[in-house]
Amino acid sequence: MRITKCDMCEKQIKGKPITAGLGFFSMIELCEKCGAPILKFLKKHKFIKAEKIEKKKV
Repeated sequence: MRITKCDMCEKQIKGKPITAGLGFFSMIELCEKCGAPILKFLKKHKFIKAEKIEKKKV
């Protein structure tokens, strides 16, 4: 079992982490709160598109 912690705030990440970095060895994993400024910058400059998240009914 792999436990992922945010590299900034040290909280355990539940769900999918936000991975940022250059290359394979200089990556960091962030929680949604800490990664929000990075995602905002990338969306603003159109480096990434917003993902459409659909909730499944159970």
